[in-house]
Amino acid sequence: MNNRRINKVGMSALALLTTCLVGVSQAAEILINSDVIDQAMDVVAQKYEASAEAQEEISRLQNSASSNFEEFKRSNDTLETLLVLNAGWRKQISGQVEQIATLDESIAGVEEITQGIPLLMEKMISSLEQFIELDYPFHVNERENRLQFARDAIDNPDVSIAEKFRQVLVMYQTETSYGRTIETYPDTISLNGADRDVNIARIGRVALLYQTTDRQETGAWDNRARNWTPLPAGDYRTQVQTAIRVASQLDAPRIIELPVLAPEAAQ
Repeated sequence: MNNRRINKVGMSALALLTTCLVGVSQAAEILINSDVIDQAMDVVAQKYEASAEAQEEISRLQNSASSNFEEFKRSNDTLETLLVLNAGWRKQISGQVEQIATLDESIAGVEEITQGIPLLMEKMISSLEQFIELDYPFHVNERENRLQFARDAIDNPDVSIAEKFRQVLVMYQTETSYGRTIETYPDTISLNGADRDVNIARIGRVALLYQTTDRQETGAWDNRARNWTPLPAGDYRTQVQTAIRVASQLDAPRIIELPVLAPEAAQ
């Protein structure tokens, strides 16, 4: 009886011991499996970190490539602009080279012309001096002073060729203007050996008339005889007086009958 109980107790203890051994074995196996999982998770985490770093590098490279592409586009646009500007500058330079060649030719021609200008100016002044001597005797002193001023300018080494030639041209322009203007001015002329105060009326270079201040004597310059010639007072006194008033802008312009020398035949 006692032996059976001992045997039962022994069997129970053996079963419990076996159960404990099995539980310990499974627990150890579970602990081992947990370490493997942790290692696997660490590997996965490392993979994720590497993947994130790779993605960041890819994004950085993509941004860098985009920035480089934009820079390339800007550089390419700048290059095209510079090429267009360069082509324009080449055309301008080519045109300027042609202009320089033309100017060189002109300068060479100017040097030749400059050598002949002094002689030309001397001939022009001599011709104008002779013309004034043969012209109607109006503003004689003023015109002679203008001639002398031009001669002094030509003889002055400090005056440039351009200024000398300008003075001569001014004289010619002034003399030319006398042929298309009218004027009146007081003057003193010699009549029959006596000096008389008169009013002069110049009608271009067509007529040069005088009338004494008392309006008793009227006459005109005879350019062929080179003297003052009296006119019939009854015929021309009123007309000359009207011409003086028109030249003084006291009367409106009108048609006036005046003594005019007939033109000479050209020789």
